[in-house]
Amino acid sequence: MAKSNVDLARRAEIGAGRRTRTRARLLDAARTLYGREGGRATRIEDICEQADIARGTFYNHFTGLDALQAALFEEISLRFDQAVHVAFEAFGTPAERTSAAVRYYLTHMLDDREWGWCMVNTGMGIGFFHDTVVERVSETIQQGIDAGQFTIATAEAGRDILLGAGLASASSLLAGEVTGRHIEHVAQGVLRALGVTEEEARTILAAPLPPLRQVEPG
Repeated sequence: MAKSNVDLARRAEIGAGRRTRTRARLLDAARTLYGREGGRATRIEDICEQADIARGTFYNHFTGLDALQAALFEEISLRFDQAVHVAFEAFGTPAERTSAAVRYYLTHMLDDREWGWCMVNTGMGIGFFHDTVVERVSETIQQGIDAGQFTIATAEAGRDILLGAGLASASSLLAGEVTGRHIEHVAQGVLRALGVTEEEARTILAAPLPPLRQVEPG
């Protein structure tokens, strides 16, 4: 009986490992396909073919394309957001943190275009940023309002301005419609829209960004 229990436990362990690896292959394939211009047209069939996995197996891990997109988007956005959040320790004011977030995200779009396209192609359908990111944006803007640094009426209005500008700018940058200077212009425009003076916005943007240290989300 004891040996039987050990065998069953071992089989369960092997099965769990196999499921984890299969799910990872599906997500890797999805990142490759969504991580290119035009990737929003990706179908379940395309992902299964890329991963060399049967369509029926796909549904053992995801209920459909929306569920896979959400899982992939959460994985890539939360990991990067955690790195940005850690970097915020180097910035003293909400305006500095807001500017840094815009610049970090948009710069990374150009540094890792697959990541950038993946963010745009999966995130546009579910709000572009994960709920955790949205909450942090709102919190930072509210801090700026409370400190008198931002004059915008509500944190929600500031949040929508920042996230909307981020989405539109990401698409423009990835499509090659604008140059890298566009990042600085957008960051300055967001600060000005939140109520930061032109002189202060320029001072903030003149400061270099510390390199990000990649960390696991959590």
